[in-house]
Amino acid sequence: MPATPSPEEVAAARRIMVWKDFVPQPLRFPLIILIIVVYMFSGGVYMSAVAEMTGTWAWINEDVMMAGYASMTGLTMAFPLLFRILFRFPTRELLLFSAGLFIVCDYICMVCDFLPLVVLLSFASGFFKIVGTFVCWSNIQLKITPKRDFAVFFPFLFTFVLGSVQLVNIATGYSIYAFDWQAMHRITIGAFILIFGLVYFCMRHNFRQGPYIPFKGIDYLGGILWTLWLFCIIFICVYGEHYDWLDGEQIRTAIVFAVILLAMCLQRAATIRHPYINIKTFSQHNMLYIFLLFGCMTLMSATVTSTQNIFTSSILGYDARHNADLNWGITAGIAVGTGIFFLALTRWKWRIKDIVLTGFVSFLLYQVMLYFLIDASAEKYMFYLPMLLKGAGVSIVYTSLTYALAGCVTFEYYFEAMCVIGFIRTSFGGPLSSAIMTRIFNNVRQANTADLGSYIDPMYHYAGSFQTLYSEFQRQVLMVSIKEVYGWAVIIAIIILIAILLSDYRYHLGARASQMLRLSQIWKHVHSKAR
Repeated sequence: MPATPSPEEVAAARRIMVWKDFVPQPLRFPLIILIIVVYMFSGGVYMSAVAEMTGTWAWINEDVMMAGYASMTGLTMAFPLLFRILFRFPTRELLLFSAGLFIVCDYICMVCDFLPLVVLLSFASGFFKIVGTFVCWSNIQLKITPKRDFAVFFPFLFTFVLGSVQLVNIATGYSIYAFDWQAMHRITIGAFILIFGLVYFCMRHNFRQGPYIPFKGIDYLGGILWTLWLFCIIFICVYGEHYDWLDGEQIRTAIVFAVILLAMCLQRAATIRHPYINIKTFSQHNMLYIFLLFGCMTLMSATVTSTQNIFTSSILGYDARHNADLNWGITAGIAVGTGIFFLALTRWKWRIKDIVLTGFVSFLLYQVMLYFLIDASAEKYMFYLPMLLKGAGVSIVYTSLTYALAGCVTFEYYFEAMCVIGFIRTSFGGPLSSAIMTRIFNNVRQANTADLGSYIDPMYHYAGSFQTLYSEFQRQVLMVSIKEVYGWAVIIAIIILIAILLSDYRYHLGARASQMLRLSQIWKHVHSKAR
């Protein structure tokens, strides 16, 4: 069967039939984009407000981070069910339910200090965030590219997805500076009330993009087991330093549970007829390479959150507003990166390997520039170019590897493969990379404190008092340690680049990489799994 969509599908997509007739045609596409952006602002807990939340609820930083990563885990675990949900529920009802859920979750997360409930609601927010945005994107995909060309669709998609993540950080920082950390929740609740009204009054009743397919053959227990396993891994990574890793009973217990849960998940995936994640997904072509490269990407990105923020906050004295300003550079870099991917693939005809290599070169340049910027006299404008390079690196690698996955995996396993890649990309990859960088930083700082501490002299003639001398000593140790961490990051980036250059990472992209199945073929795949 041909892979291109039928003329009827293209014509319906251009009109975006989910809207009622009175909604003008020129407004239909921008309104869907508006809904997507607002949905991207949901999440239960905003990790940019970690310092303010810990002060309000008497939590520790790790508590807030656990809730934030729970949202990302919910997003990851939704992938295998996306088409099932799309064909089971009408678009209007899905968006109304998710918008109402976000209003409730954001309000409770704003006023509740019971951590388990906040974690659970954050997970639900992440799950329905991807469900709502997937429904919206599926309504406008053929409007963007009538041929379902991923080389066109993915740059457009990830410009908004990755850019919205940075806009959330910017909006959170500005709202904290102007009001308090709860202001972001109030703004989000207000935005979702408007979206709820827009969807309720302007979208068609009972509009569904495909035939009704019931929820049959879904491995709910498998989904719960995989979710619990991810939570165990995240708990180990987030709380590891707090409980002193293997010296803490909590971490040892979590490791035991993680091993048992992983064994149960794999056994279930290999034995039942319709597992939540099929065991064959892990052996798909190039899955391991893509998984490892996404892991390298998250490791390179970790220096921004775990090391750069320490420098800008502790040494330069930036508050939430000034730290948020730096995200504008990353936002611009994301747009530049997706543009480079589009041109490299469609105009310059580069191989995916070369595009991925370009992204990691951008990461390397960011690390090198930050290494030379670690100084107490650094000005804020000096950070915008490194931030742009970092954003470009993220978007190039993210878009390229997702595009590569579409060319390597058959549609039967594609969304399960997206879930598996999401383990490292959006679930435990972030906390694992941050834990590694934090461990390196703490070890380096302890070593530098021991080395430089022997030179402290209370009679040092430049110091007015021992307290002044010790304060300057701590500042110098911090800067030296941060600089050393960036030095290690540069070395790691160079090793990754050499490994990519020496690897035999090749595949030839055919029609499957650039064109998705027709909608009628997708129905058949989904319906066969429901039997």
